[in-house]
Amino acid sequence: MTDDDTHRHYIPAAAVDRIVKIADRIELEAGEVFIREGDFDESIYLIETGQVEVERGGITVGTIEAGDVVGEIAFIDRRPRTATVQTCCTCVLLRVDRPDLLRELSDDPDLLMEFVHAVENRRRVHVESGSEVTLDKFLSSVTKEAISHRAIHHPYLLALRNGELPDMKWALADFARQYHGYSSHFPRYLTTVIARLELSEHRAALMENLTEEAGIYEQGELEELAEIGVEKEWVDGIPHPALFRRFCMAAGIEDSGAQNDSVEVICWREMFLAVLSGGSTAEALGALGLGTEAVVSTMYQHFLPALEILKVPPSQTVFFPLHAAVDDHHQETLRDISRHYAGTEAGRTDLLKGMRKALALRAGFWDWLYLRAQTLGACDRNSTTTFGA
Repeated sequence: MTDDDTHRHYIPAAAVDRIVKIADRIELEAGEVFIREGDFDESIYLIETGQVEVERGGITVGTIEAGDVVGEIAFIDRRPRTATVQTCCTCVLLRVDRPDLLRELSDDPDLLMEFVHAVENRRRVHVESGSEVTLDKFLSSVTKEAISHRAIHHPYLLALRNGELPDMKWALADFARQYHGYSSHFPRYLTTVIARLELSEHRAALMENLTEEAGIYEQGELEELAEIGVEKEWVDGIPHPALFRRFCMAAGIEDSGAQNDSVEVICWREMFLAVLSGGSTAEALGALGLGTEAVVSTMYQHFLPALEILKVPPSQTVFFPLHAAVDDHHQETLRDISRHYAGTEAGRTDLLKGMRKALALRAGFWDWLYLRAQTLGACDRNSTTTFGA
């Protein structure tokens, strides 16, 4: 993507003819921006004459000459623009929207494949330039940060795991009562984020997660669950909130209605929803994906030894091993979607911000439960709704 780039890949002549046929011809003076980092559009530009300059994060990373294309990353990957592009001199550009061009080429499958191959090769030049490597390093780094966060290895969770709380049965019952007010709303969290996604395929992918939340699994998933001792009849067709209520009953909590939610639980739930609905789409993905789904399978491992204290059949506490397994798929889905928003500096900042907000809210909730478990609820007996002392 520089002046001496020897890997330039040009568009097939027949495809250029089709582009000329349907494209909008744009004449720009030097210094005009026509692609802006972070914007969400899927147009691709063929540079007919002139030269353009590419900036990422305010830093010039290269130039692209006449006969080449620009905008191919968003065209292929359907993600927000990963760079800002402006003209270096007077330029003539041919702009085509993605749906229009694919429709124009659809009557010639060979030409369509040749065109897509050429554009993909051009995109690969950008991948080789390191932008995609940087993106993957970012996602790996923030996922590692999330998994090592205090909210995932909180003293409360470690005390549960090691059986070190004053009354373990009381602590598990209190956890069941309080956590239900957050976890029972998980389908609402998912639908809030789904409604904010721009691409239909992203919405469809998260809808699969929502389907699993409703207790609907593919055969392969049921086979994976069977390998870890989860029987089909325990989970198939049973919504996840119902599985958690089953755990509540096993822990001795018969009434888990919303009218009994503590103020602390309501605050956590409402603040989390505010992050999902009030910030950017990237921030919402950071909160639900990196700050929640990416850590749940690790976090729930702390509960597995503690559940043995209840001495109930494993079907009654299946919520925890189920999520330790199934949420790996949820994590992958949200990570794939997050990649589309991590291509810009603003997107990465918002992903990180959403993740840290979600983890901070969870850590605060554990702080409260830990204090309650150490005092059997006496710490807030006169201030909030409490589980009986």
